[in-house]
Amino acid sequence: MNDFMQGESSSPLGWVDMQSNKVKSTLLERHERFLLLAKARWFFLGLVAIYGAGAAAGYLLSDYGWFLTTSQLVGLLVGLFVILTYNAIYYFNHKRLAQQAWGSHLQVMLDYLCVTLLIHLSGGAASWFWPVYILVTFEAAILIENRSQVYLLGMFAGSCYGFVLVGEYLNILPNIAMPFIDQGLHSHGFFLVLMWFWVSLLNTISAVVSNYLMTVLRRGHAQVQATEARLKEFLEGANDLIFSVKPDGQFLYANRAWERVLGYDRNELSGLSLLDVIDADMRVKCMAEIEKATKGEKIDPLEGRLMTRSGDAIDVEGTITCSFQNDEAGAVWVICRDISTRKKAQEQLYFMAHHDQLTSLPNRLFFADRLRQAQALAKREKHKCGILYLDLDRFKIINDTLGHAVGDILLQEVGKRLRSCVREVDTVARIGGDEFSIVLVNLDHIVDAEQVAGKILKALAKPVQADENELYITTSIGISIYPMHDDDPDSLLKKADAAMYQAKAQGRNNYQLYDASMDLDAERRMTLESGMRRAIEREEFHLLYQPKINSESNKITALEALIRWEHPELGTLPPSEFIALAEETGLILPIGEWVMRRACMDNRQWQDQGLSKVRVAVNLSGFQLQSKNFVATVKDILEETGLSGEYLEFEIAETVIMQNPEFAVSVLTQLRDLGIHISIDDFGTGYSSLAHLKRFSVNTLKIDRTFVRDIELNPTDAAITSAIISMGNSLNLKVIAEGVETEGQFEMLKEKHCDEMQGYLFSRPVPVSAVEGLLRDGLAKRAGEKDEDKES
Repeated sequence: MNDFMQGESSSPLGWVDMQSNKVKSTLLERHERFLLLAKARWFFLGLVAIYGAGAAAGYLLSDYGWFLTTSQLVGLLVGLFVILTYNAIYYFNHKRLAQQAWGSHLQVMLDYLCVTLLIHLSGGAASWFWPVYILVTFEAAILIENRSQVYLLGMFAGSCYGFVLVGEYLNILPNIAMPFIDQGLHSHGFFLVLMWFWVSLLNTISAVVSNYLMTVLRRGHAQVQATEARLKEFLEGANDLIFSVKPDGQFLYANRAWERVLGYDRNELSGLSLLDVIDADMRVKCMAEIEKATKGEKIDPLEGRLMTRSGDAIDVEGTITCSFQNDEAGAVWVICRDISTRKKAQEQLYFMAHHDQLTSLPNRLFFADRLRQAQALAKREKHKCGILYLDLDRFKIINDTLGHAVGDILLQEVGKRLRSCVREVDTVARIGGDEFSIVLVNLDHIVDAEQVAGKILKALAKPVQADENELYITTSIGISIYPMHDDDPDSLLKKADAAMYQAKAQGRNNYQLYDASMDLDAERRMTLESGMRRAIEREEFHLLYQPKINSESNKITALEALIRWEHPELGTLPPSEFIALAEETGLILPIGEWVMRRACMDNRQWQDQGLSKVRVAVNLSGFQLQSKNFVATVKDILEETGLSGEYLEFEIAETVIMQNPEFAVSVLTQLRDLGIHISIDDFGTGYSSLAHLKRFSVNTLKIDRTFVRDIELNPTDAAITSAIISMGNSLNLKVIAEGVETEGQFEMLKEKHCDEMQGYLFSRPVPVSAVEGLLRDGLAKRAGEKDEDKES
């Protein structure tokens, strides 16, 4: 009964196909019921026909024989024709008739009339056919939801039965003789009244009972429909992807979220299989889980990947369940949610936790893991792995003067260039600030790591365009090798760091391979750093001066101020021992300011004593040159000491100037305006070009001692020296050579028209007390021998 009341499929797919409104749903129920009752009439008529044929045969074989009159036979045939006709109409046109409001009432009334006719033709008050009224009343309760109308139709049936009884009693209708029936019953009014009341009573009871039963059934059906509607609303409104498949993977149902996310039309479900929407790499695993579900095994939540109609992959997480009917696996239900965003967020969080946000390079944590993996691989393959520790030279200057935005651009470009210098299997990491580390895997020889380091130095030598600034950057590289130097990852990194500091001490822009002696240097560096912070207060610094002489006249033109540190434990220390450390710690600014003030005070005192007026040359660090208040500090010191700017000279390394040429031009111009003499120190070791030199407000080019040292023996050094001197002359710049120690060097440089010279050949650095003698003579005598204690 509930099946024909539902009028819908109970399959998962049927729940989704329920798209019609309430009226349409009601009409759907009516035409289904019309069809069902038409089939029931066919069945009932078939049973009556079989019964009638059997009864007729029995009568013929009995003593009664054939008893039907012609009028009875004609009436029965007419009644049968009417029933067959309208039932065929209802059977073949049930949908159209169901749309008519009178469709239900008409067929009930026709059934009542046909039953009444058959009662009359089968004996009237004595007929056994009257119980069919009860069946028709039950039919009315099925077709008509209004209980009052069912009662009225039941009363119509009683009226029809009463009409037959009264008609036969009054002889309006002929009395039909039937076997086994006393014809005298038709004339007994009291009997007829009792029969009418009896049939009406039973028909009324039938109407009440059938109305009650149908009300209960309809209420239950409404509840089922409401439950299914709520379930449908839940399934369709859910954000999760919910779908159902057969155990073989054939789709039965999918909700709106599934359709929206995957891009399929649910009308295509019948031609789709679960395998069509699962990523190829996960099909075997997914179907195995479905098979476990169909066996009743518990399935833990799992992750998978579905493919959209357009071919995009969607990461999902969900559960699989299976419904069972009579211990047989039915529909497999899958509830999952799109976790693509979450997966991307997780991947992003993982990336952020293991990578530097600025350069996208691995960070210290990720680097440590890659280093352990490289060690394990090297151990297994019996190879080596190299660790390179890099620190950008003077990066802090750029960051402080041009801002962090420019510094960030520079770091990003350095990261790109480092990656371009290594293989895919190697790891480049940013450890922090301007420090980078590299793991080189599967090395056969130590020289392989050194070759990579050299490649990096060349890659970083090219200028970097950051906004409107052309920047030059160099790096110092330390190298340690596994397993030669250590087995512990942290120790290997520390030793590469120690080698990097050694590269800094060697003048930067080079690489150094770790050596055990560097551990002592690290301890020494800690001692120096702690003592340096108090050295100025304790007056542990002092200056020495080395003269610069005119090549033609041997007259002293300037005195270079050279700092020394009288360390209470380590003794006298040259600048090469602590200046690089001072730059790293930021102490170079107060130390540099002390040197400048002290040199200006000494020069002013010599002038006050009536000695020859010469320049005093002070070496400038890049940190000083690019500090914000540098020019103001210089003005204050000149004013404080009373020294004219023309007697102050700044020696600035070529690499420092070229690190940020635009900024250098601005500062050097301001210094020239104060009358200060500008020299480019260590010329030939940087990247300056003729175009740059024209823009710089410089007076002198100072040839680096590395070219002068072998000028007599090395044609290349001689050619470079000649080129620098020629360039200076063409730009009207003075050229001075430092590190001149032999007569041969002197003669060769003089022959090439080098303007000035400086070195042990003329004088070693002397204390303040010895300068007075040099200035009184005004001439520097050339020594015949070299001093073993070299100025660095």
